[in-house]
Amino acid sequence: MLSKLLPILILQGGRRTYSLCSRDYTIPTSNHTLTGQILKVPNLNSQERCFGTHIVVRHKRGRFYTDIGELRAVLVYSIRDGVMTINSTNVPEELGGHGIGKLLAKSALDYALLNGHFIIIRCRFVQHYIDKYEPQYAKYILN
Repeated sequence: MLSKLLPILILQGGRRTYSLCSRDYTIPTSNHTLTGQILKVPNLNSQERCFGTHIVVRHKRGRFYTDIGELRAVLVYSIRDGVMTINSTNVPEELGGHGIGKLLAKSALDYALLNGHFIIIRCRFVQHYIDKYEPQYAKYILN
């Protein structure tokens, strides 16, 4: 039996979902549970640029991260006096170009706004992401 699902990002207990691609993917069901490696490592030689399952962005104090196979992409931030400072984003080269950094940036920005924080950007990637894709966040950024 196969389940048809769109790849999505699950953030903060499923409050937000983001579609990574516009086509359907199939995930084989089996007696195994989805633990450990939940995404296949991308085949960079393939023309297909999408993952075939879920990307889960996890949040721990001071960082948003996702583990894909043995690789970890991380966005590091700090909060002080109601201001969230986004310091850096690190996505392994093997995962580059798949939108993982964008998902981490979107997760952090949404978290800041949902919790009433203003934002300071020290990461050039996140600043570029806001300028290009999410200009509505600019009014919450402190210089």
